[in-house]
Order: sequence, then structure tokens, then C-alpha cells
Amino acid sequence: MTVGRGTGLIDRLREEMASLTDAERLIANFVINDRQSVPFETASSLAEKLAVSPVTVGRFCRRMGYRNFRELKAELKFDIAATPWPRGEQFDQLVARDAGKSELQRDFDLNVAGMLEVYNLARTPEWDAIATILAEAPELYVAGFQPERGMAAQFAYMLQYARPNVRTVDLGSGHFADVLADECAGKALVIVETRRYSRQAQMLARHAQKAGIDLIFITDKYCHWAHKHTPHVLALPTESAMFWDALVPMVAALTLLSNAVVLKLGASAEPRLSRISELYQDFTGHVGQTPRKRGDG
Repeated sequence: MTVGRGTGLIDRLREEMASLTDAERLIANFVINDRQSVPFETASSLAEKLAVSPVTVGRFCRRMGYRNFRELKAELKFDIAATPWPRGEQFDQLVARDAGKSELQRDFDLNVAGMLEVYNLARTPEWDAIATILAEAPELYVAGFQPERGMAAQFAYMLQYARPNVRTVDLGSGHFADVLADECAGKALVIVETRRYSRQAQMLARHAQKAGIDLIFITDKYCHWAHKHTPHVLALPTESAMFWDALVPMVAALTLLSNAVVLKLGASAEPRLSRISELYQDFTGHVGQTPRKRGDG
């Protein structure tokens, strides 16, 4: 069976995600979230990248109605034809990753490409919906696991300047009662997590969904299970030529989101920003400035 052109492959993948196997969901998630680089992959290279077998890639393609991965890629061109390539032609690592470049140069190119993708994401309706939740939720919790814990905490601290009731999740409690025990209409939770994913992150996402908490997942493009718990998923590029995955695009996304929250709040954020600045000057102060005396204005 072959599928006619222009049938909306991305939409069909989203619709059928819940019925796919874990391995098939991993492939579908990559096609949805990294569609710009899919045309440069082969069935073998995609299988290697996702740690599945080429047979699984082939079976996935046939399940979606294509004879092979080549045919699926041809169909995908019609889904992305209206989307400008984000300077893709200038990043030849997508075509020939081993064309004599140093690893440092290739890593630089990957990070720049990732940054461009993040800035394109910041113009989408999905991004705006997430920024609205971050700005308007009565209570907002932010959780990060493993190395991403530091980025999550920094994100929470930035949001605390602009709006009240932002808290980092207590990872040491062992029960996440600070998020899950008390009912609050409109409560929201942000989870920042990349592979290998913490089992706690998955369990917290599952319980948050069950509790009706607005869940935002900020992750990489390989997380095939986040969409099972929430439609609010930012799947970010993390590919790197170094030992560690690239963190630059994720830091950029968190910074842009915090800025989007300030823009959403507008003038209503100014009194809080000013008050926090005054308190910091009272209790800590900045270099070159003398803290105010107690009792002053």
C-alpha cells in the first residue's frame, strides 16, 4: 500500500502515537520533532541514532503505509514544503558529518543550528500556549532531574522575579507531595529532562496528568513518552559532537520562555520586579552600591 502525497504524515503520526509500540513511538517522535533533518537520514543511520534495528524502521514505515523509509521521506517533503529550512543548506554537517571538519567546528555548527531552531519555535502557537500557562497558572512548580536540575532551578529563579508562587520541586522528599497533595485549580508543573530519563520524571508526569495538573515538558527529541502525558512538549535539539549532549539550545529556550512570561505579564510585572530589586539591595547589595540603612524609604 502506498499513501498519496499531501496526506499529512505529521498529523497522522500524532493521531496514532498512542497505538504504537515503544520503538515505533521513538521513531515517530523523531520524525515529528526533527523533521528538518529526516531527509538527510537513511534507515540505517536513523536506526543507529535511535538505538533500534533497521528492521524496526522498515516495519514502522510499512505500518504507516510506505514501502520503505525512502518513500516515507518523499512523503514528508510535502508536509514541510511550506516551512522554510532554517538555514539548513549552510550547515553541511547534516549532509556530510565527516567531511574533514574538526569536532569543535562540527559542534559549533550543531549548536548554531539548534539555536536557530529554538528561535523558530519561539514564533509558534505551541510556544505561545506554553508561555500563557507559565504566566497565568496560580501555582507553578519546576522540576529538573539529573544534570538538568540546575537549569530547572535557574528557570524557576528567573520566573520568580516576574510572578509569584513559583517553586522548585522538592526532589528529596521522596513523595512529591508539594506538587501532588494539595488541590489548586490551574496548577502547573514544568519538567526539564533529557535522556537517559529519570524514572522519577516519568512517574511525576504520570501522577500530574492523573491529578489534572497542567504539565509542560521541556526535553530532547528522543523522549517518545512525554506526549502521552501532555500536549505541551518542547522537544529541543541536543545533538553534539562532544561527549555531553548540547545544552546551549535548552538554555536558550528556557531564557526565551522566561522573557515571554515577562512580556505576557506586561506592566503588571513591574511592581514585583522593583520590590525584589529593593529587597536584594537591602539584604545583599551590588558591587559599588551601599545597601540602604534599615528603616530607609
